Amino acid sequence: MAARSPRLVESPALDAFFARLDRLDREELLRMRAAWRSIDMQTHERAWADIRKVGIRERLSDEIEEVRQRALAWATYDAVPYRYLDPDPMWVEGKMQTAEAIVDAAIAVALGDRLAPAARETLLAPWHG
Repeated sequence: MAARSPRLVESPALDAFFARLDRLDREELLRMRAAWRSIDMQTHERAWADIRKVGIRERLSDEIEEVRQRALAWATYDAVPYRYLDPDPMWVEGKMQTAEAIVDAAIAVALGDRLAPAARETLLAPWHG
């Protein structure tokens, strides 16, 4: 019997993504936000239509929602990496302002090649800067 692949929210690729997020500084987060805001709305909507299509086709809608919730939890005020005993309030604010871009990138990382290349590129563009 083949080993079951990990749930999307538990994938090594997603864990690595969040580990890299923890190392971004405020300026990098704000650049990510600015790049996300520059994406054409119709292009972004097409990317999200592809996410929904993959969720339905592969019965991953609940797991996609778990990834979205993990990304939003990271972006909230209280979610501060353990290495920061006294985080910079501006860094915390920067990550909160970047929530939408973080959600998009996290879902794209979690779904990987399941997404159409154009959708994946759109969702990851702010992350890749």
